[in-house]
Amino acid sequence: MNFILMAAMSLVPLFLGMSCKLLFKTKLTNAMLVFMIFVSLWQLDVSVLYSIDILNKDIIFFLFKLFRIGSIMLPPAFLYVGYVILKYLSKEEAKWMNWVINKYTLFAYATWSLIIYLINWTDHGLLGLKNIEGFGSTVTVLYPVYGDLSSLFVNHIKLLIVSILLTLISSRKVTDKYVKNFLTLFSLTFLLTYMIGVLNLQAGTFIYSSQIAVMIFSIFIFFIFVHLSTKMIRETTQILKRKEKEEQVEITTSGLIHEISNPLTIMKGYSELLSRNEQLDVQAKGMVSQIKIAGNHMNSIIKNYNQFIKSGKINTEDADVMEIIKESLVLTSIRIKEKNVFIEVNEQKSRIVKIDKDKMRQVFINLINNSIEAMDEKELKTIKITVYASNNAMNIVFTDTGSGIPKNEWDRIFAPFHTTKEAGMGLGLSISQRILNSHGGYIEIVKSDEEGTEIKVTIPLIDYEQIMDVAR
Repeated sequence: MNFILMAAMSLVPLFLGMSCKLLFKTKLTNAMLVFMIFVSLWQLDVSVLYSIDILNKDIIFFLFKLFRIGSIMLPPAFLYVGYVILKYLSKEEAKWMNWVINKYTLFAYATWSLIIYLINWTDHGLLGLKNIEGFGSTVTVLYPVYGDLSSLFVNHIKLLIVSILLTLISSRKVTDKYVKNFLTLFSLTFLLTYMIGVLNLQAGTFIYSSQIAVMIFSIFIFFIFVHLSTKMIRETTQILKRKEKEEQVEITTSGLIHEISNPLTIMKGYSELLSRNEQLDVQAKGMVSQIKIAGNHMNSIIKNYNQFIKSGKINTEDADVMEIIKESLVLTSIRIKEKNVFIEVNEQKSRIVKIDKDKMRQVFINLINNSIEAMDEKELKTIKITVYASNNAMNIVFTDTGSGIPKNEWDRIFAPFHTTKEAGMGLGLSISQRILNSHGGYIEIVKSDEEGTEIKVTIPLIDYEQIMDVAR
């Protein structure tokens, strides 16, 4: 009866891991499933020690050695989860950990674990099983008799503790609070659970404690994993919607431009020929001239729309946002000096993000120029640039002391060809929005009144779409 109950409890981690796999199709889910399989095998290994009343000792000894792969392979399985998180869900702050947790150390760790598992099948690892009385129980259970190389297994456990500590250290450098919390809680609770499981190495301990601890750990990790995965899916969906919106705009606008360009070319050609006709009177020539002006105006609009479409095509690479901000300030320095504008940048540390450098520089230059123009009639002319990271986002906030943007213009100001200025086509902010949408980010007005305007640019730090697609 004890064996059946404990075996059933051992399968809880496996069922939870399979549930995660069915709910979320991600690379992290695969790593979690592998980890949960070995947790279940570890606990089945403990359970068979209680099966003396239904199985003979030789079968129990065989099953114990077979299922021992669970406790032996748990350390590399844990490291595999940490590896996936650090590779796909962290930025440059934790990249130094790649020297410690990478595919090569993972392979070496797994190979070492398999060697220990093979030793487990020899007399150097396990000699047999002996009868003991469980602490606080009258039930007789079996306990392994270890061979002369049992110290290898003990050192293997110590290596696991080192891996957990390294993962905990690296989690402190992860920007995304959801990923950080998951990695921290996963590491701490597993360390506690495994240490309780280590009690099984001591003859006479109450082995039920390991089963209960593992079951609580599995349920707890399942819920925080679901929370993290739901958050990733939600953010990925929002990013995809913004990108799809830009793709739809490009398709629609490209088709419209194509349909207009052909008759416009014909109109311009014939108007040019008619303007050379000497037989036309003055009034007719004036009408032809108006047609040419209208054609040139339409051509200018088409060129601007082409510029708008091309702004959504990006080539991303790892780049330092602070360097791009500095370059943007250099390129606008002449206007800044002419208008006596004071610039304040409150962050100097490197901030690496995967972006199109040229397009993002275009966004920053446009926002700086807009702020300069907005402060034209103000005595105090200040542009403050604030850079900070929060969760999975890099935020760049531009604050000026300009005249502000009317509240009723906030929703329309990012629309193409909408402008509140006397000069200009009204494409600057719409192009900026399109560039950011193509990056999976966005631009928004935080506040704006007669004392100035605050505009925030948000860029995703981690591409959740990458980890979502990897396992599809």
